Amino acid sequence: MSLKRNWPKRKKEPEKKEEERDLFTQLRKEVHTIRKQGQPPDKDPLTFSRYVCDLCSTSHPLSELKQCAVCGRWACATCWTPEYYLCNSCSGIVTLKNIKL
Repeated sequence: MSLKRNWPKRKKEPEKKEEERDLFTQLRKEVHTIRKQGQPPDKDPLTFSRYVCDLCSTSHPLSELKQCAVCGRWACATCWTPEYYLCNSCSGIVTLKNIKL
């Protein structure tokens, strides 16, 4: 007697087309990763315990910077779009993708 059971074959889910994939997956493919998630921002060489925003190059404490989930950039409040919870660079791409032609 065989120990292996003859289970019915599983049906594989059909591959989704590019247009059908979710927006986050599309963004991850199109946008180049600047930093990996969790990688710290650049320190400001002129001040003590302050860091540089990757978009506007201004100095801020670490508590005022947020890391973008798509590209990994660290952005300050002026370079951040709370609507999508992304940096202004990535949120601009989202806005362009949402335009219906």
